[in-house]
Amino acid sequence: MIFKQEFDEERKTCKNLTHIEKEISDPTLIEIDKLFGAADVLSIKYAQKHHNKVRNISIIAPFIVFFFLLYDEVELHFLIFAVLLLIIILYLIYRKANQENTHDKYLEYRVLAESLRVQYFISKAGINKNVKNILPWFTEIRIPLVKNVLSDIPIQTNKKERILNCWIRDQMKYHDDAHKRALVQKKRNDRYEKISLYATLFFYAITLIFEIWMTLSSPFDPMTANWIRAGLKIGVGTSSAITIFLANYYGKMSLTSKIDEHLRMHWLYNTAEYEIMERKEESEELIINLAREFLIENAIWYSHQKKNKPDFAVE
Repeated sequence: MIFKQEFDEERKTCKNLTHIEKEISDPTLIEIDKLFGAADVLSIKYAQKHHNKVRNISIIAPFIVFFFLLYDEVELHFLIFAVLLLIIILYLIYRKANQENTHDKYLEYRVLAESLRVQYFISKAGINKNVKNILPWFTEIRIPLVKNVLSDIPIQTNKKERILNCWIRDQMKYHDDAHKRALVQKKRNDRYEKISLYATLFFYAITLIFEIWMTLSSPFDPMTANWIRAGLKIGVGTSSAITIFLANYYGKMSLTSKIDEHLRMHWLYNTAEYEIMERKEESEELIINLAREFLIENAIWYSHQKKNKPDFAVE
């Protein structure tokens, strides 16, 4: 759990802040945008660290299995030191991830940034309402940072502006593009997993054929047969390990959840756009309802991603 004081300290180190819009003149919106930019930069920073650690763990673990199989089946006894070294490296990566709290910071700063985005557009629409008052109960309890930051910001602007293009349509396009990217990632993941699965099945089939052949005709002497068996065991074990850890790596990305979430958000903004065009006005009721639904989706995203912390496990 991150506290406001920690965020205030970390945002002092942020450079090249991102912005909700390019040109902002209202002092209230400028202040909200600065906070958003810091939360966004920090979230991206820790997201990259988190994904790097998950990737490294997923790469190292199959090598542990592979070297152990060589140690056990081929009797390359010195490889036990390589196995030990990789386990130590794996543990250090896992421990550092916990110490830096990269996963929690990535998630909490992301929720904060998106909540500030909502506040920005509510204020821009001339609605003097603080987002802290419409936060889902889950967000209030699990991420107190959001309410604490929102409590200290100004919300009243000098004029009312339309938000159909700059918020609703812009975010609708973002989620449409993100949905397509997630689909591409999911297809790539499925392809890699199928290749690994087929490799595993291939080694199992070859092993079965070999054992039937040995039973029927015994074409190899016992030593040669044992070497072939060792090679087949290494092939089966390694391809199985790769399949497991590919599933683990891409599983931590929650691609299926991402696809569904981007699709839901696209529908949400599409519905809001339709209602605005139908009524020919951006009513306060409609905008607050949109904001509330957005914040609920944000909380759902957080709860899904919370499960994806790096694991210290070797299958």
